[in-house]
Amino acid sequence: MIRITLPALALLASGVCSPALAQEPLPHQPLETRHICAAQPIYAAPAGSAARELAAGEAVTLRDVTFGPDGAAWFAVDYATGKGLERAVGYLEIAGVTHFCPPTTASDSRDRIYLAPPNTCHLVAGHADTLSELNDLAASLPAFGPSASGYRLQAGGYALVLGLLSTGASERTIRLSDRLPEGSSCVSGAGFSAALVRDDAGFVEAGPGGAQEAAALLAEARLAGDPAGMKQACDLGLGTACTAFAGLIYDAPEGPGRGPAVVTRYALLGCMASDLEGCRLAINRQDNTTELAQDQALPGGVTAEDRVTAELSKLLCDAQDRVGCILLARNTAADRSPSLVEAASNFAANLTACQQGIGWICEGLEEGFRAVTVARGAADLTPDERFALAGIEAGICTQGPRDPNQRSCKSAYYLYRDFLTYGDPDARGPARVTRASAFLTEGCAAGDPAACATLSKLPDFWRVSERQAAAARAIALCDAQENKDSICESLGGAMDVTLSEARPALRTRYDALALSCLSPEDGSSQDCSQALYVYAALEAADGLDTVEAMLKEACSRSNIKGCAPLAGLYAKVGYETQGVTIPARDDPEAWLVTLRMGCRDARDMARAANTCSQLADAMAERDDGEGALYIRSMACEALMASGNDQDSPACYDAAKLALADQTRLPDALRWARFTCNSADASVAPYGCRLAGDLLADGAVPPTDPALALAAYQRGCFHHRVDTTDGAACLIYGGMLTDSVRRGETLPVPLAFASSAEEEDPPPPLVLSEASRAFDMGCMDNIAQACAANTQLLEEWSAGDLPSDPFTCQVRAVSGEVISDKPCHGFIFWQASAEMQKLREQVALNVYVWPDGDRSVTYVQDGIWRLNEVRTDGPVTEATGRCWHNPISTRSFCVAPAQ
Repeated sequence: MIRITLPALALLASGVCSPALAQEPLPHQPLETRHICAAQPIYAAPAGSAARELAAGEAVTLRDVTFGPDGAAWFAVDYATGKGLERAVGYLEIAGVTHFCPPTTASDSRDRIYLAPPNTCHLVAGHADTLSELNDLAASLPAFGPSASGYRLQAGGYALVLGLLSTGASERTIRLSDRLPEGSSCVSGAGFSAALVRDDAGFVEAGPGGAQEAAALLAEARLAGDPAGMKQACDLGLGTACTAFAGLIYDAPEGPGRGPAVVTRYALLGCMASDLEGCRLAINRQDNTTELAQDQALPGGVTAEDRVTAELSKLLCDAQDRVGCILLARNTAADRSPSLVEAASNFAANLTACQQGIGWICEGLEEGFRAVTVARGAADLTPDERFALAGIEAGICTQGPRDPNQRSCKSAYYLYRDFLTYGDPDARGPARVTRASAFLTEGCAAGDPAACATLSKLPDFWRVSERQAAAARAIALCDAQENKDSICESLGGAMDVTLSEARPALRTRYDALALSCLSPEDGSSQDCSQALYVYAALEAADGLDTVEAMLKEACSRSNIKGCAPLAGLYAKVGYETQGVTIPARDDPEAWLVTLRMGCRDARDMARAANTCSQLADAMAERDDGEGALYIRSMACEALMASGNDQDSPACYDAAKLALADQTRLPDALRWARFTCNSADASVAPYGCRLAGDLLADGAVPPTDPALALAAYQRGCFHHRVDTTDGAACLIYGGMLTDSVRRGETLPVPLAFASSAEEEDPPPPLVLSEASRAFDMGCMDNIAQACAANTQLLEEWSAGDLPSDPFTCQVRAVSGEVISDKPCHGFIFWQASAEMQKLREQVALNVYVWPDGDRSVTYVQDGIWRLNEVRTDGPVTEATGRCWHNPISTRSFCVAPAQ
């Protein structure tokens, strides 16, 4: 009788087999979970001092990947410190961290040779008492035929397995599939005692024989190159023979007992017996049938990460197998932007493949690490990362003139340049500086213009004469090339403009910049400023006459891009930038005319290149405050009319000036509100404070405390930008605490109140938001806000301000109550110094005992702490909650007072 349910397998879980052989597969292990298979130290920093020794088998959580000063790649991992439940971030070399640990010798027995590989399970369609019934079941599922297998059960009877599934997809696949028999399940394979042999008639028993016979058959077959002997040894349960047979017939033509399905079946038998070559054979070509069960059960139903191939790739990559590492990276976040963990995992996998000799993978490592920095949200690489990636690039490129058949060393040059330019000079180390500078020197000597141009711009590492020679060589190399290197098109911008040898290239660059500057539509105003800078570097015989004439042409009714740099030329004082001096003509009349031309009408005032702010400053210097305000107001009105709320300093400046002069205050309020509601992170919160000041002081009658409070609130907790006006926070927090002291109802909802508490928030909640505002102001470096928050904590703790009554207890590990006292509690906001840098606020649950002592609990990043000791989440009781201190072994419990 065919049975679709699992009574035979259920016996295994009820005691027939040991717990280690339970049929239920282990919970799916996510990508971030990794293991330490051999005891090793974990470091506080890459190649730094050891933080502690990790024991073999410990699990860690992957967070990031980086390079150390030693040039090695390191994983940043979250690990247990050994102190209670505390965890920390430490560093391990990537080769010492694996997805899975191989089974120990003691547990590697014949009873386990059919266990599904980690993170996979056997898709069981049903069970049968006889082979005939099993074959009938198989015949009813022909679509799964190529990947189907039969197994004898330790508890008696047989199981029909349709193939492997990833445990990450198995539950969903079985639940949603309409192609699987009812009662299908996914099991570990611990209850399988033997694999059945498949012949033309279906599944049959393998026949008599044991381990010794199988080993002898394999040895004889290896000598003779006999696939039949290898197959027979495999059928008798010898996993390495399965791999050997699959490998021998891997490229054999399709036919009886041959083809991709046969190769896959026997390769997976070897893989299950911990022969990694079998795992590789099972996934290393597209026509294998490893994924057939998944594709047939739920076509298109899972991502690449949830396939068996991805799981077997982890096993292989753990063993430094290059094919496995490539497939692991290829199948992780294949069609989307990776998370930081995914990007770190992919980079480490590809780096391992590169180190195993896959050259084309090495070529993509720099781009792969850029994905890591993007996922971090970081702007750039660290110096150690730059140096290490430069070394990788240097190892796969060919120095010298452009050759389409060779990889350019340009990336290596630029990475070494950035290493020598940015970061702490003392941390570079003389050996690394020597290596970086030597590579650039060698590249220039080999005839690579990119290397010559790059080193010409690094005065701290080469003498002037060497940089002069490099600049001249870069120009000569570009002139001699028929197929120009890409750097030749921008050579003037790549070299040190103060070198006289660079001037021929500078002239070409100036001509291109001037052409862009003169175009009303193309380019930007920066091209005009750059043109002035480059022409000044040329030290031409006519001084700056040529560039002045060009800028005049670019400062007209049709084009104002040249007005700002031209005005700088006519100013009283010149300036120096990047070693080039721009002398000033000190021509006040020409200066003012130029500024007016760049701020002539509403159309110009709305352009990014306008000179309105400079013109307003100029008028203020001439004691024409009215004229200055007129210019700023017109610029603001033009901006408002344009609909651009991304760049609103013009309106902020107008409102600020009007308030300072106590004139046009209704307009000032309108300008301040426009700024406040904008998405300009540089001024939006400050515009809110200006609006609040205008409303609070009655400068725009009538005085409106409610609208003022709302404006200060927005200045502190802005709805469109992440920046904050700390002064607005100080004022807002003070207004909230004053309202509580006076017993007044707030005229506007709190920024963070729930909908149920919007109309009449209780005083402790109002004070909590005041604390949050003070804390935000403190993070904005407003010392008075820090002091105000400290004072609030002291007054609140002393009972001088409203709080919530509680009963606080301390209990022994036995549950005995050691202390039971009335206490009062409130939610206070105070970020640690580290969190202040990150601008992350943390809500502290503060409970004050009668003697003034405080017990504090809070949760951050999902981790609860009790008086700064990491603890499990609170245990909810009938009337309150308890937190257990794993170090003192006591518990702190709190419940609302009855």
